[in-house]
Amino acid sequence: MVQDLNFPVRIVGVPTVREPDGLALSSRNRFLSGQDRERALALSRALFAGRDAATGGPAAVRAAAGRELEGLAVDYLGLIDPADFTEIDREDYRGEAVLAVAAKVGTTRLIDNTRITL
Repeated sequence: MVQDLNFPVRIVGVPTVREPDGLALSSRNRFLSGQDRERALALSRALFAGRDAATGGPAAVRAAAGRELEGLAVDYLGLIDPADFTEIDREDYRGEAVLAVAAKVGTTRLIDNTRITL
């Protein structure tokens, strides 16, 4: 949108700040019970598993991340081209990507993402 509308701003992405156990810092975390907080760690595990599988291509990334999310109410697991924010649908895609996830843990909807290189 910034590029399309020629806004005079620059968007700068920064790494997600995480708790020592890997859970992304969020004000929503306070709504998690102890058991739900443990279950919420699946989001960061999924992102790290996907990142570690990046040499296998997009399908390998999705499969590795998806395995970590089994049992959660997943809203989305997306592998996104950061240039245009579209889903990467080509298996021969190489370059930067964003692996993003949203899931409901208990009554709390959590989101997380990480940049990876395919």
